Amino acid sequence: MFGFSLNKDTPELLAAIDYAAGRVEPLLRQTGGYPGDFRKPVINALQYAQDLAAKLPGPVCIDSEAYALDAYVHAIFPSSESFPEAINMSRAMQDYFHKVTDGEAVFALLGMRRIEKSSMGMALSGHFIQQDVAQHVVYFGSHTIENPAPSEALARKNIAWSFFDSLLSKVAKRVSQRKQKLQSQRQERALLVARLRTADRDSRPALEAELAALMDAMADTTRSLDLRNYSDDFEAVLCNPEHALRLTPSVLKLDAMGVKLPLDAKIPGKTLVFDELTGFDRRDWTVTMVRFHAVRGEKFTERLDAGYRMLSC
Repeated sequence: MFGFSLNKDTPELLAAIDYAAGRVEPLLRQTGGYPGDFRKPVINALQYAQDLAAKLPGPVCIDSEAYALDAYVHAIFPSSESFPEAINMSRAMQDYFHKVTDGEAVFALLGMRRIEKSSMGMALSGHFIQQDVAQHVVYFGSHTIENPAPSEALARKNIAWSFFDSLLSKVAKRVSQRKQKLQSQRQERALLVARLRTADRDSRPALEAELAALMDAMADTTRSLDLRNYSDDFEAVLCNPEHALRLTPSVLKLDAMGVKLPLDAKIPGKTLVFDELTGFDRRDWTVTMVRFHAVRGEKFTERLDAGYRMLSC
C-alpha cells in the first residue's frame, strides 16, 4: 500500500515524515537529525498501520436483507432501521455525501461500543424452561462510520492513515506530559522558595535538600524536552506500535436475543468473532469494514419543517 524503503527517501516518505514532525513539534524540521532520525520509526508505524487496516474484518453488507440473514449484522444492530440512522448521523458521511450520488457503493469502517448487561430471563434446561435465570445480554451502541470511500482498497488505505495519525498522537502525548510535568515542577519550586523565605533554622535544611532534589529533577525534565531527544519518543511509540494500538478478536456465542451463551453450550446460538480495537481513543471499539449504498437521509431542518407543517394543519 505504501511501499516505503529505509534506503530511499521518496517524496511520499518525506511527506509522511514532514507530517509526523508537524503533528508533534514543527520545530523538529529544523534539527540536525531531520529527517534521518525519523525515517525508521515512521516507516515502521506506516507498515504497522497498513497491516492493521488489512486485518480488519469484512466488509459486511449492511442493509435489511443482511439484517435478516447475517447473524453478525443482526447482533450489532438493534433493528434494520438503525442502518440509515448510523449512516446519516456520521459526520464523515455527511461530508462524503457531497462527493457521491445516491445509490453509489460506499466502503467504510464501522465502530461501535460493545455493552454487556446483566439481567434475569428464561433459559431451557433439559425439557424444562427455568424462570429468573441470570443472563448476560450483549448489545452494541454508539455506532459511528469513518473513512468512507468508493472502494474497499481506498477505504483501508484511509483507515491506515488514521491509524498512523493515532500513533502520532501517542508520541505527542508523551511530549505533552513532560511539558506538563515541567510546569508542575516549576510551581512546586515556587512554593518551596516561598517556604524557605519564612523557614526557621531547624526546618531550612530539609527544605533546601528538597529544593536541590527538585532542581535535579527539573534539569532532567528540561533535558528530555530538548528537540534532539524527541526522536526517542518517536522510536518508543512507532517502533513498538502494538503497545499503543492493537486489534484483538473476541469469540462470543449469542442466541437470537443477544444473550451470551457458553461456547460449548448445546442450545441454539451463533458463534461470532468481534474484533476489538484498543488504543484508538480512550475506549475500546468493536470494529468491522462495512459496505452499503449511499442514500441521503432527510436533513434535520427538513424534518423540523415537516413536523411544524403537520402540527399547523
